[in-house]
Amino acid sequence: MVQMLTGPRLARALRAGALAVVREQESLNRINVFPVPDADTGSNLASTLRAAAAALSVPKGITVGQTARVAADAALDGARGNSGAILAQFLHGLAEEIGTRVHVSTRDFAAAVRRGVDAAHQALAQPVDGTILSVLREWGSAVEEYARSIPDFGELLGRSLERARIALADTPRQLAVLARHNVVDAGAQGFVYFLEGISSFFRDRTAANWRLSGLSIAPETPFAAAHADVDLTYRFCSEGLLSGERLDRKAIAAAVAPLGGSLVVAGGGSRLRVHLHTNEPQRLFALLASHGVLERTKTDDMVLQQLASREAAIALVTDSGCDLPEALSHALGLVKVPLQLAFGDEVYTDGVDITPPQFYQLLASSPNPARTSQPAIGEFKAAFERLLETHDGVLCLSLSGGLSGTYQAATAAARLVDGARVRVVDTRQISITLGLVVEAVGEAIAAGAGLDEAVAVARSAARNTKLFATFPSLDNAARGGRVSHGLARVARLTGLKPLLSLDDDGKAAKAGARFGFAAALRDIARRARRYAAGRPVRLLIAHANAVGAAEYLAERLCRTFGTSDIPLVNLAAVLAAHTGPGAVGLGVRRLD
Repeated sequence: MVQMLTGPRLARALRAGALAVVREQESLNRINVFPVPDADTGSNLASTLRAAAAALSVPKGITVGQTARVAADAALDGARGNSGAILAQFLHGLAEEIGTRVHVSTRDFAAAVRRGVDAAHQALAQPVDGTILSVLREWGSAVEEYARSIPDFGELLGRSLERARIALADTPRQLAVLARHNVVDAGAQGFVYFLEGISSFFRDRTAANWRLSGLSIAPETPFAAAHADVDLTYRFCSEGLLSGERLDRKAIAAAVAPLGGSLVVAGGGSRLRVHLHTNEPQRLFALLASHGVLERTKTDDMVLQQLASREAAIALVTDSGCDLPEALSHALGLVKVPLQLAFGDEVYTDGVDITPPQFYQLLASSPNPARTSQPAIGEFKAAFERLLETHDGVLCLSLSGGLSGTYQAATAAARLVDGARVRVVDTRQISITLGLVVEAVGEAIAAGAGLDEAVAVARSAARNTKLFATFPSLDNAARGGRVSHGLARVARLTGLKPLLSLDDDGKAAKAGARFGFAAALRDIARRARRYAAGRPVRLLIAHANAVGAAEYLAERLCRTFGTSDIPLVNLAAVLAAHTGPGAVGLGVRRLD
């Protein structure tokens, strides 16, 4: 009988729960159909809990309060996807209630669970029944009810687990999409696996032993950061892992040296690690690839350190769902928190460690569809905390909350850091239209705007910005589960090219279709003219490996609006994963 939960016991129980989820991550991916069938819930939950388990593998305190805090912070930093973020928020609330206690009784634990359940619900602007939240709520109620009369943790967790299983079985009744596919909610199932692992620990102490399971408690890191000092001349700390026969270290070093500074070429023979501070990471990687096989790349944006010397009182943050010319992003001092991109088990940081050519090559060759996930709450939290060291406030402009959970992750991080000094705006825009809003706000901040004024500029600019986009094929969207294969086949056979925009809530909205891609591009130009309604405009074009089509659209727009130049940008890989190659989009911002 276990009547007091200590720090070491809690650590081992949480590691057992994490191990149970990691074992089942692929089965969770297979049943993932809500909110979209992108098969990543298992991977996201596993990533979140691996981070917590890794932090708990080395003792960092002997009290239950210290253990709960370590687990919560690590899960927050590693949280991926909606379910991962919800679970991390639950652990955060649990740790807050436990506080500095040395150990807790079942009644104390029940109070902490209630606080955790409340924190998880508050993390989402629009909680949905039939998800992990429903199971959390029912399990938490059972823990509270049984803890009044059960002093033993093993019995308490075992009996409350049964209520969680009943709630899990009920999720198809609450969500029609689950019933249609004859599955339970993947996030809810993952949480039940987590509870089963924890409960099993109180019967079998080996349930927390990762070594016996043959699974790694943390994924391998391809290589550690090699720089200690920041070189203010360059923005990116880039590294490439190169393999090949008889690699010539001196020749490779001489070839890449002109691209930057702080060059380190380590290794020799058939494997080299090249580290460089540069403003052109993609050019570096392309050059390395000409000398061998580029196995892995890594790029850290050092703009956070550079911003310390800037005079602007307000720091500007967005996510990698924002597309702007690189020179303009740098001039604005823009900090991007990246989303994640995955092909099978290979996970990449969007805009950081995968180049556009590498992305399109993987898209064409990988048997797995590209999956995307929002940044972890901890990544936003770290960026906000660092920026507040040198700025009066931080304004984060997020891609549309109607398309991603990124806005919710940023909002949760802002509450954890400083809700008064960190503001998050759901722009209800994406890609170049988000970029145009960012540009407007950046100009206002440079002109001396304070935090409240910058927020007002963001909302005004967002209301006066419109996206018009088209793509040559729906095949990629069908492969990722965004549209049906039947619809994609009809579009392919008829030659219809869909036009897309965003509605007032920032959700994707059909804007018609045209026979032929050129006709669709010409229609975009006409729609842009109508939207401008005679007002001056700022235009920006994004393309997914379709520079010719983008230039065709730009030429028509230059004639229509009497301008000589319209910037073209590569669509972010995390967005191209949904559109597929060939997509072209136009952003129009009406000016005063």
